[in-house]
Amino acid sequence: MIDLIPIGIVLSTVISLVFTVYFVKRASKGTRNTLEDLGRQLKQGILDINEQLKPIIDANSRAMGVVSRLSDSGKMDKALESRIGKDLMGQNEDILEVIKMAFPNVAEYIEDHPEAITKLMPRLNTLISDPEARKRLNLDLSGAKSDLSRIWEDERG
Repeated sequence: MIDLIPIGIVLSTVISLVFTVYFVKRASKGTRNTLEDLGRQLKQGILDINEQLKPIIDANSRAMGVVSRLSDSGKMDKALESRIGKDLMGQNEDILEVIKMAFPNVAEYIEDHPEAITKLMPRLNTLISDPEARKRLNLDLSGAKSDLSRIWEDERG
């Protein structure tokens, strides 16, 4: 009898091991089937979502194209303003001298940003046409015929 106990333990261990392997295989097959089914459902869900998002994606692409064109237009406008400013500065050096005398900080800014002169010109014309402002700024434009006097004469004439 003593010899049968180790054989019974080994036999029951082997039988338990066989059942464990069988149930694990069976459970893994069910798990695999469930995961494959979930994978198919997930793929279908992604396709459905992409189909629903297609109009939004298309609209977004069109909007980005419009924004890109606006950005290009803005760059072109800035480049044109800069070139116009440079041309104005070249053609009106006397005005630049007035700006340098009256507003040295503004003159320094205009040298770096020539497009600003297009915004400054109307203000400067208003200032030059005011005799009191010219006196305060020590701009005698009514005296001898200088390059600066033409500004005042153009305003009066």
